[in-house]
Amino acid sequence: MGVDDSLFGLGTTRTQVLQMALAELVGTGLLVFLGCMGTVVGMSHSAHPHLLIAFAFGLTVMIVIQIMAHISKAHLNPAVTFALVVIGDLNVPLAGVYILSQVIGATLGYGVLMAITPDRVLKEHSPNGTCCAMCVTTVNPEMTSLQGLLAEFLVTSILVLVVCSVFDRRNAHNTDSVSIKFGLTVAAIAMNEGPYTGGSMNPARSFGPAIWTGVWENHWVYWVGPLAAGLLTSAFYRFVFGVPPVHQLAPHETDQGILLTSVRDGGTEETNMK
Repeated sequence: MGVDDSLFGLGTTRTQVLQMALAELVGTGLLVFLGCMGTVVGMSHSAHPHLLIAFAFGLTVMIVIQIMAHISKAHLNPAVTFALVVIGDLNVPLAGVYILSQVIGATLGYGVLMAITPDRVLKEHSPNGTCCAMCVTTVNPEMTSLQGLLAEFLVTSILVLVVCSVFDRRNAHNTDSVSIKFGLTVAAIAMNEGPYTGGSMNPARSFGPAIWTGVWENHWVYWVGPLAAGLLTSAFYRFVFGVPPVHQLAPHETDQGILLTSVRDGGTEETNMK
């Protein structure tokens, strides 16, 4: 491709950037729409157990990664995007596009869920009976804000370690069925940490419900904790385990899997993730 066709100096065309942005927007929208749908109480006249909610989000992650990974790698999460910037898989301008798309997608996804949910059910999720509060992440009342912050940091760090290991080229032989592995990772973490802070691990996922419901109590926890984990844990992985920096140009789908085209040390390198 010609230099004039590239955007951000990355070798990605405007069309490719638009495709990646839309993939992140739609993917994060689906994550919030389907995942939060699993938390709705009142449609089946029975409360959903915590285990079901954890798997609702985990399996939704699996679905979205399967749909979008070959287009944008399906970050779906600003913390994941931060991590991939640190390990050298993404640059800052494109990361900004990803994060904006994720936030917009999460907001739209929750809005669509509200639109198809009966008013009676929405009010059942509200402490004052006037608006909904379904799927809003809040810190357990018995915990302090700092405890909630630490909890979100720790569980997001686990998620980021999984992300870094998947994008580590030395681990290429273990990248089969990535969508299932990520989905089960999210389900396992949410299953265990959910009673503490809701197991968000994702600022966009928490932002979507908050902006519609107006429930902002301790909302900063769900930005500071995960984003700090995205930065610090990925830096730990890169500098302690010696992951070489790789500057991504663009993901391209091939008949053999997901081909990652990158530039390192002035040369072109291709890594095939099957």
